[in-house]
Amino acid sequence: MFQSIIGLIFSSGGTRRKRRKRKGKSAERVSGASFSPTGQEGLSATPKVLVADLAKDSNGQITTVIADTLGRSENFEVFRSKKVLQLGRSGTLVDQLYSAFEEGRRWLAEENADLMLWGEVAGGNATIRFIPAVPVSDSQPGAFGMGDVLYLPPSLDGGLDAALNVSALAAIGTGYRGARGRLGDALKQHLQGVKHFIQEKPANMDAGHYAALLTCIGNGFAAHSSLGGGIKRLAHASAAYKIAYKQVNADDSPVIWALALSHLAATLRAKGDKEKDPDILKEAASVYGKITDSLSRIDQPFDWALAQVNKGLVLYRIGAQTGRAAYYQDASKSFEEALGVYTKEIMPGKWAEVTNQYGVVLMALGELVTGNVTLELAVKRFRMALEVRKRDRVPALWAQTANNLGAACFALAKRNSEVALLREAAACFEGAIDIYQTSGEIKKVEIIVNNLSRVQRLLTARDG
Repeated sequence: MFQSIIGLIFSSGGTRRKRRKRKGKSAERVSGASFSPTGQEGLSATPKVLVADLAKDSNGQITTVIADTLGRSENFEVFRSKKVLQLGRSGTLVDQLYSAFEEGRRWLAEENADLMLWGEVAGGNATIRFIPAVPVSDSQPGAFGMGDVLYLPPSLDGGLDAALNVSALAAIGTGYRGARGRLGDALKQHLQGVKHFIQEKPANMDAGHYAALLTCIGNGFAAHSSLGGGIKRLAHASAAYKIAYKQVNADDSPVIWALALSHLAATLRAKGDKEKDPDILKEAASVYGKITDSLSRIDQPFDWALAQVNKGLVLYRIGAQTGRAAYYQDASKSFEEALGVYTKEIMPGKWAEVTNQYGVVLMALGELVTGNVTLELAVKRFRMALEVRKRDRVPALWAQTANNLGAACFALAKRNSEVALLREAAACFEGAIDIYQTSGEIKKVEIIVNNLSRVQRLLTARDG
């Protein structure tokens, strides 16, 4: 049974935090390396990792192995919290993890660390979870979320020490604001030590744990693609994810299976975008389709709806690359499905976000088809989204949708010659310009100013 699986995938909770000075000595230093002084603008040269004591770890032996292994790599400053971070006691698995993540993020802030490792020991193996200080969005390949885990035996032989280092470095990942080049170099070094796992399962490791290991390795390759490794690393990540999800099935290991597939889809989407290859994007859409086919709209409605949104976004990208209306039409169907779950009454923010995205798809489709109905629907969707995205409450989101509405009104007015639409477009563009000027987004302002000039010229001609 799936249990809010998509919610586990990328969400790390919280927002970017400001670095604070360390409070006292609540955590014990493990790594022997000298403290790396803070660089320009407060950016550290060495990531700081906080290792929480693992629950049910007799005498702390496995926790010590984990902390010492990271400390020996000289890629981190490692501190031991000497406390156990526990799962929440009520609600679903996602609720329990959210509770633990909120507490863990407080510990991270107190210790001014970049990453926390925590978990528990069961059956002689350690379950390691990751809390990055800077959450990464679900569009970022290799993003570590609440569901990503690494299962490790007491002895990290045969390259499992490298797998631990890869996972920690990747979890810090592209959100790290310190010495990114050094982080990328370290990740490259440790990735060399885990490639053999893609060909061979470690001895005595069960299929589920092996799939989780491969997913973490895939995350390592995906993160390295943005840290100096280049686009070829996305292909390596995809290979690891494909092997991972084939080790398990949706019935017996639904979370591990869905995590591997979701990471695979995000990586394929990024690779298809960068290479402008619609075939890769089609593969990404197919993977999202596997997820929607396996999830239940009744039992896992929000997970199912989010997968539909992701599928719709990929189909929209394919349409943009190929210029074929069929992909926009399929994307529209996905957004329609998602909006059956993300209602204005239950989830107004998400509803407005998806409604805005749906409007973008309809506007692109409307430019390709004859007649005005599709563009009229696009205008309607943007107006609906602005019922929630109010300028005084969420100015940035309002400006985004207002700009879209202006473009849709202008496109429709060029066909039906309605002056009222031109005036609405001008008002939308003027408002968006005000917001983006205030936030210093000069490039956006320049584009919208140009569009406003086109509207004003046509308005002048129509008004006579």
